[in-house]
Amino acid sequence: MNPLAVLLAVATTVAALATPPVGNAVSAGYLLLNPTTGPAKLKALAENAATIPVNRIYLSFVAPTMVYVPGSNTLQYSDIGYSSSGDYGFADVKKYVAQLQAGGVEVFLSMGGWNYNCYPYLYMKYSIAYFGKGPNYWKITQYGGGSAAGCNESNMWCYVCEPQSENTTLKDFIVFPEPDNASTWKAVQSTIAAGAKGEAVKWHPEIVGGAKFTDPVDKQTVTTVPGSNYFVTVNRDPYTDFVYLAKDLGLDGVDLDYEEMWHADTFRSGSGTGPFKLDQTVYKYTAIALDMVNAIKAIYPECKLSTAAGAAGAWSNNWWGGNLKGLWYYSNLWYPEVTKFMSAGANAGGINVMTYDLSNNNVYFECPDTTSNCELGGQVKFYMNTYATAGIPARVGYEIGQPAYPDPSNDPTHQIPLTQSALTEILNGVPNTGSVGGFFWELYKPKNSAPTGPSGQPNNIDATTVAQQMCAKVLPNAARCKGVIPPLDGSSPVTTASQLPTTSSAVPTTSSAVPTTSAVKSSTTSSKKTTTKTTTKATTAGPVTTGSGDLSGTACTVFGGTVCSNKVLYQCAYYSGNNLTWGKWTTC
Repeated sequence: MNPLAVLLAVATTVAALATPPVGNAVSAGYLLLNPTTGPAKLKALAENAATIPVNRIYLSFVAPTMVYVPGSNTLQYSDIGYSSSGDYGFADVKKYVAQLQAGGVEVFLSMGGWNYNCYPYLYMKYSIAYFGKGPNYWKITQYGGGSAAGCNESNMWCYVCEPQSENTTLKDFIVFPEPDNASTWKAVQSTIAAGAKGEAVKWHPEIVGGAKFTDPVDKQTVTTVPGSNYFVTVNRDPYTDFVYLAKDLGLDGVDLDYEEMWHADTFRSGSGTGPFKLDQTVYKYTAIALDMVNAIKAIYPECKLSTAAGAAGAWSNNWWGGNLKGLWYYSNLWYPEVTKFMSAGANAGGINVMTYDLSNNNVYFECPDTTSNCELGGQVKFYMNTYATAGIPARVGYEIGQPAYPDPSNDPTHQIPLTQSALTEILNGVPNTGSVGGFFWELYKPKNSAPTGPSGQPNNIDATTVAQQMCAKVLPNAARCKGVIPPLDGSSPVTTASQLPTTSSAVPTTSSAVPTTSAVKSSTTSSKKTTTKTTTKATTAGPVTTGSGDLSGTACTVFGGTVCSNKVLYQCAYYSGNNLTWGKWTTC
């Protein structure tokens, strides 16, 4: 069926868009595709497009070494993981994109993700082992006998990119190339070099998939660069091809998810244990983004561009290694036109800050002000404030279920997953949650089922609960905010109120004190290209009775908010119609 026929068919069941056209008010979710559950996920979302509680979806992830020839209509060389035969899912994805758009949902395609950013050897050597201690050094101790020399290809360079339990091989990892075979990239290099305000630019086109690369520091260790060099063989620029693919799929935008901590630590400048500068990574990231900007202008002018950014990315204090602290600060400071393209105007897809996978283990200085506000809400507000201070409009990020960091097999007690009280605190305490919006990882990531309590995980919340409340904050009274993430078995989704929070949540005051040193934190982001479990169906529980207006002097204006009155706990939600009302839920 051609795209026009698809749109006409969908229009017979969707009388009008469930929400207005998407501007800055974005309620978004990332969707991890894989051959096992990816097609069912995308189909379920498309068939319920008008009622799902998000107005943007990020399809994840294409490889940064992808190849797409305009008009070829195949995903064969994108490594998106949707299918492994035929057109590799191209027609399916295009059909579902049209259905989602007809239901009022923007669709972006994301390049990167953690596994498509990680060079195991260099990440182990210079982001973790170099410092001789730190929150991830236990991997060197456990698998390498306490020394980087004990980490090798057979133990996945001590399992720093993915835990041993994931059974990954080096073929699962890819790094962002510098495709100097392409004239488009050479033009970008010239622009970046001309605007460089830090140390002299040094490019590394030799770091390309399959090549042998000699450790630039010890000058002895030789490793194979993860990924493919097919784009060189056929003389293509992956970042330009990314835009060609978006155009042929009819997407609303593309997303750059850049997380190369290994690059920042390998090519940093400074001595000893720091502080260091990550100028070379500022140049590389900005060059990749600029290549996409130029491609959009030349090929697909209506396409939007967004980027996923690290939590500490706009923090301008000294950088001590182990993360991407300050990357987006300096990119914006030196090349503001690139940030502006993504954050303002017709092509603005936004800056999505991954304010999750945080830790409250202050042995490694992981609380940003070192003394207080170590809980999730306090840290999120601190990091989002650094973006505001840097003049970078940014969107807050949430993670469903089990965080990837700190490693749950080694340090579960310092994980700070998203709870109802933390979500309420963030929604009420971060200004941009209403004006710019938010996003979460991932639409079908299950709620953590690990033990909760003093020696286990805090009680966390599921994807539908997060999506409904985030949606209501961004799109007040929009009908879609009452919807749920649809199940994969083809059954009809049940529209329901958010899951019951166990306690009413107060919003604490956040200190803005800034530490003089930074953590040596090697945090993964859980944006991993792995197979995920299917989601648990949304609860069908509901309130006993409903009412409206004020309750005990408290207006029902915040979705998911609760109040205890006469030993009865009431929750503010959509129970009927399009207005927020109080519902009697349980005793308190």
